[in-house]
Amino acid sequence: MRNLSRVKPQDILVLLKLMVSPQLNQKELAQCLDISSAEVSHGVRRLKHTKLLTGDNSVNVEASSEFLVHALKYIYPPQLGTIAVGIPTAYARPGFSYVRYKKDDIYVWPHPEGTVKGIALKPFYPSLPMACLQDEKLYTLASLVEMIRMGRVREQKIASKELIQFIRKSL
Repeated sequence: MRNLSRVKPQDILVLLKLMVSPQLNQKELAQCLDISSAEVSHGVRRLKHTKLLTGDNSVNVEASSEFLVHALKYIYPPQLGTIAVGIPTAYARPGFSYVRYKKDDIYVWPHPEGTVKGIALKPFYPSLPMACLQDEKLYTLASLVEMIRMGRVREQKIASKELIQFIRKSL
């Protein structure tokens, strides 16, 4: 029997995409997230089992918010690397003005299409950066999640508040 209670990294990506594009079916999710249809199907099943999605694939806003704010950083702690070129994330995402920072103190998802140099932050799923390049709302949401995952207490509080507001507006 499969362990349905363990949320996998690709499930989190599916959950975030459903938060910004709730109308997508599983085939569309697979295509835009570069995840196999079978894995999306298994992920949706796991998300339903853990009550992050409801029976009709709707996002359970309260449970998902609580999970992203309080649990994700412990289940998938941030993995930092050396200086790399990539896509700015967390508080360095273009358009964010939540935190003042030095240009040398930013985090990037390493990616060949990136143009910014910063501290490498391994994305919780490999196709996350590419999916974010194709969807601004997903990029915003994922960057808030990254602020919670790796930020200091003040940044986590700011991102948590913004994330919950963003989710409620989106759904």
